[in-house]
Amino acid sequence: MTDIDIIEISSEEDLEKAFEIRRIVFCDKQKVDAEKEFDGLDDDCRQYLALRNGEAVGTARIRQEGVKKTKIERVAVLKDKRGAGIGHQLMVRTIEDAKSIGAAKIAIHAQCHAEEFYIRLGFVQVGDIFEEANIPHIYMEYRS
Repeated sequence: MTDIDIIEISSEEDLEKAFEIRRIVFCDKQKVDAEKEFDGLDDDCRQYLALRNGEAVGTARIRQEGVKKTKIERVAVLKDKRGAGIGHQLMVRTIEDAKSIGAAKIAIHAQCHAEEFYIRLGFVQVGDIFEEANIPHIYMEYRS
């Protein structure tokens, strides 16, 4: 049995916990502009919260882009909670849910430093490196 639970967010309280994780990971630590991080698309997404022993420690969202493409976005785990499989479980859940809504293509804009993490999950690089929020990224698609 695991001490990690991945829930789909259904309350404002849990959504605020997810937003706080994103603020810490992206805005505070990586210096992403808050206007870019909070892009106005959150209401169009399915949001997820990772809980470890009941504590909110990670988040992600999925967003449909067109009829058959789903994009996994805003994957974040608090720095001191990494290495325990939280990110992996978040990704497994988001991939499963993307498949369940009929996604023929599942994509992610991965930060380059996390490329190996996404490769282990079944993603492959498509295209060249690009900048997003002043951070090098690669476009990846799920192939497993």
